[in-house]
Amino acid sequence: MKRGSRSCRLILGSLSFLLFSTLVFTPRDAAADWSAIAEAKVLYTDNVFELSSARRLSLSEDPSQPAIVPVQKPSDVVWEPSLDVRHASHPTHLGPTEVSLKAHGSIFTDNPIFNHGNYRIQLKQALDPETSLLLRYRYVPNLFLGPNVERRTGQRLDEEERVTSHIWRLQLERRLTDFLTATLVGRYGLRQFNDVFAERDTTFWTSGPQLEWRINSRLMLATAYLYERGLADGRQEVQFKDDVSYCQHFASVGATVLLNPVWSVTVGYAYRRKVFTSEIAGDSNRSVVDTTHQGSAELRYEVSQAAAMTLGFQRSQRSSNAGTRDFFNTNTSLSLQYRF
Repeated sequence: MKRGSRSCRLILGSLSFLLFSTLVFTPRDAAADWSAIAEAKVLYTDNVFELSSARRLSLSEDPSQPAIVPVQKPSDVVWEPSLDVRHASHPTHLGPTEVSLKAHGSIFTDNPIFNHGNYRIQLKQALDPETSLLLRYRYVPNLFLGPNVERRTGQRLDEEERVTSHIWRLQLERRLTDFLTATLVGRYGLRQFNDVFAERDTTFWTSGPQLEWRINSRLMLATAYLYERGLADGRQEVQFKDDVSYCQHFASVGATVLLNPVWSVTVGYAYRRKVFTSEIAGDSNRSVVDTTHQGSAELRYEVSQAAAMTLGFQRSQRSSNAGTRDFFNTNTSLSLQYRF
């Protein structure tokens, strides 16, 4: 089966499933409201190769997106427009229903080969006043990771490495008390690489909890843990000596402080430990362990009830027992968000 055909079937199947879920949960006579969140963000990065992976190192994004580390690490200014359109129904015997469709672009000023889109559709259904269920499908097509050495031809040619990600997410959220909310997260995903790196095609599963504490009206704390297992086709194609199968542990802590009615600060720390599980003799991935630390901070100003500005800073550092995989990445961003 051709990759393009398979990707189209996955996209259509996911959209059909979410559409079916929407029709099941949403009553025909329910009134509905439309809203949208538009955002324009500009950021400066000192490492375009690691930017995409670093930006998605969070519970709500894709904390296992792969990255490669070339010798040169060019900086760039990146524009990130996004639009999130939402359709909410009024409460029924099950509770409110919300469908969300979001498109997010990344446009690089000096390195357009990294330009890409990130698309998400989700359904959130209240099951009772304290419980909700979220279904999400995320699609990131043809993301350029960088130049790499292929192994399929035996000639070890320099080729562009690209990946398309399909990720399904199931999330059950329950408010335990007026101050404590618990969430269980499950993910299933497929990463499809371009043909010259097809042995890296990976299926992965993720699960873990998140807890949020509202300490008082001004302080919110959150912590999360995810375990992930990824199995690559390369584990069965030993002739290429390129098995990127892995086990991953991801943990994060964060705090949001409301300074006054219009100013707030959010700080966070994320930790990722990725252990490659290849047992193929001669595979450069064998016994490799990558460890990533990331700190972030955002200062948010509510311009009005509909508009907000955010100044952000993010610093990522990966160390590895394979020294060529080490990297640093620093990103500074400014965004304007408008709700209508």
